[in-house]
Amino acid sequence: MNDAYTTAFFDAVRETQNSSGYDLPEHIEAYVVMLLSSYVDKDDFPPESTVTVQYLSLKDSYQAKDLGDTCLFISGAFPNFKKRHGVTRRFYQDIGSSSYDMASAMNDTLFPTLAKHFVFLSDFIDLTINSPKHELSSLFR
Repeated sequence: MNDAYTTAFFDAVRETQNSSGYDLPEHIEAYVVMLLSSYVDKDDFPPESTVTVQYLSLKDSYQAKDLGDTCLFISGAFPNFKKRHGVTRRFYQDIGSSSYDMASAMNDTLFPTLAKHFVFLSDFIDLTINSPKHELSSLFR
């Protein structure tokens, strides 16, 4: 993960919080920044297998966390991903929330919070990434 990406996303997340009035807890803010930074140069995105296949094949908390991350990234950064194929943003939000709930064994504070507030965080990421105020959208296009 590139430090420049982390800095850029940290600044963008902070700016979004300031302009929107939303105040993310520090651990959630850090998680969102790291998630976004990690996807900029990700080689295996979009995933080869469908989210449904991945969800039905989950074997442990680590896979659940990874799927939750993928769904949060997709639903936040690309809210219309696969829409023309009939797959809604809400589908990714539901699968992601459920996946983070399954990952709760890894961290019983962080992942239940991500699961509970998944839709809000998805909207927050959308606001951060796709805002005309930020130049971040070009990182993912």
